[in-house]
Amino acid sequence: MEETFLIDCPKCGARIEVEKRTGKVLRHWDKPDIKGSADPLKDMMDKMKQEKSKLDNYFDGAKDGLKDRRKELDKKFEEEKKRVKESGDDSKPINPMDLD
Repeated sequence: MEETFLIDCPKCGARIEVEKRTGKVLRHWDKPDIKGSADPLKDMMDKMKQEKSKLDNYFDGAKDGLKDRRKELDKKFEEEKKRVKESGDDSKPINPMDLD
């Protein structure tokens, strides 16, 4: 059985925690300030659109970064293939697992 209960004040909108046995107020929370328009659903939809836009920008930037990295690695790979071909070394590289 709980020792306290919560009451929402009908006049000021604050929330109060009261001890059952003594009737003493233990905690008091002010009414939350609701900023924005009168339509909280519209506010939430706008906020979700902003978050989606922010995430889209973030992932697009990461995607572009991966494309750049891939181009860089492909270029290095082609340079190394060219170097090996020019050196004339056709031998198979040593497998580190065979060294045991």
